[in-house]
Amino acid sequence: MDPDTTLQGLLDALGQRDWDRVDELSQALLDWLKQGGFPPLTLGPRELGKQWHHTVTYFTCYAAIARSREARKRRRRRQERQKGGE
Repeated sequence: MDPDTTLQGLLDALGQRDWDRVDELSQALLDWLKQGGFPPLTLGPRELGKQWHHTVTYFTCYAAIARSREARKRRRRRQERQKGGE
């Protein structure tokens, strides 16, 4: 796995609101890190250290998953309101 490419894909998917891809890439990065993989370069220079980039990546993945869940909930509520108004 290339965690830098995966993180960039995750950020792109967030921008495109591709929630399935957001979930998939977030989980892939989390699994990678949990298995001891090195983190992608995130905010700031590499000199900030592995732990910094690891923490930022975890935060990004969990925030992306939460954003995806909220977007899906909003979509379900909208659909339910539309069905109720028919």
